[in-house]
Amino acid sequence: MTCFEKIQVVSQQESAISALDGWLFTDFAGRDKLTQDLLQLPPDGMTTRRWIYLVHPTGEPLKILHAIEPHALDSLPGEKKIFYSSQQELKSALAQYKGKTLALLWDSNLPVISTVDGGFVSLLQQEEIKITSAARLLQRYKGILSPASIRSQERAASLLYTIIRDTWNFICQHYKSKEPLNERAVQIFILEQFIKYKLTSNHSPVVAFGPHSGDPHYEVPEDGGKYAEEGDIIQLDIWAKERLADDGQGGFSATVPAYGDISWVGVFSETIPEEAEKRFSILCKARDSVEQAIGQATAEGKRLTGAELDMQVRSIIQDAGYGHYIKHRTGHGIDSEVHGSGVNLDGSEFPDYRQILPGSSFSVEPGIYGEDFGMRTEIDIYIDETGMPIISGKKFQKEKLGEHSIPQQKIMTTKDEL
Repeated sequence: MTCFEKIQVVSQQESAISALDGWLFTDFAGRDKLTQDLLQLPPDGMTTRRWIYLVHPTGEPLKILHAIEPHALDSLPGEKKIFYSSQQELKSALAQYKGKTLALLWDSNLPVISTVDGGFVSLLQQEEIKITSAARLLQRYKGILSPASIRSQERAASLLYTIIRDTWNFICQHYKSKEPLNERAVQIFILEQFIKYKLTSNHSPVVAFGPHSGDPHYEVPEDGGKYAEEGDIIQLDIWAKERLADDGQGGFSATVPAYGDISWVGVFSETIPEEAEKRFSILCKARDSVEQAIGQATAEGKRLTGAELDMQVRSIIQDAGYGHYIKHRTGHGIDSEVHGSGVNLDGSEFPDYRQILPGSSFSVEPGIYGEDFGMRTEIDIYIDETGMPIISGKKFQKEKLGEHSIPQQKIMTTKDEL
């Protein structure tokens, strides 16, 4: 299925449940990378003016092009074209959609997809064109995984659990030998495992010792970072995908792989501090409530939104007295990007009121962050064709990582042999 065909299909799906007359794409001077990716436009095309590509639920698409760049959209289907060379001519071209409802990459709650510039939004409003967010269309277009992508995520998640095991054993060896160990050494070890297992990632993993674990997006400095000390909480957050994946049709493709994204917590000690154990227990309860809630809702014929699930998780942490230690949403959509186009579990920062649909995947990663230390536990879930939640990677690991279950229910210690 071509990108145009897929866009038209999801436009039909959305128009069946809402008053949608089309999905409008636009870009000015090559600024909008998301639009370029969605339409699979050639990267070397020269565009210095605005173009518009309007896909209707049925029928032929419309191209509105500047007269000096008439070939800007030649890679896309559609013979119906309107050319303009002035602002008034552009307005005249848009006037035919007065009173119509068009979806845009624009959303007041989700800035990550709001790539259409405000000036163009204002222009559409001046022409009395109704605009609506393309968030649900984007979810269906990119945030629903194919069976091949789900299998790829399963494999990637399984390998990430294997890497967590080997990384923790590497840490334990240093503890027992009393050989100095800093954050950078652990990070390099993980990156070497990515190479070993033919995985790729858009960023180095998070490795945070002691107080650094209180920073959710901690970056290991070039000098190697903190050396592990007795009793340090160690936060590991790793994400990666296969470089190529079986497309289910006898070939291998770089577009099929979906990310795995997991976080585990350990302590550089043979014993677990009482406060750390308490916080982690709360996080596990909050995390596991997501799978339970989706399963119950599906059994009752309901679909939950990302905002609803996030608020449920937050309430568990808040009721335990740690609400002021929450720094981020509960989870994010996952697809070919680690922060994907599907539903985020977010009811506070960027509220996501989209329903979680079969084929979607997302992380569940509640965190508690104090000045002394922080921690988060993270799993990936995808929704099968029946609407039930499946934790990625479990079936390949037989639900165990050494003596630890998947998902993690107990902080790792240096006594553990995984």
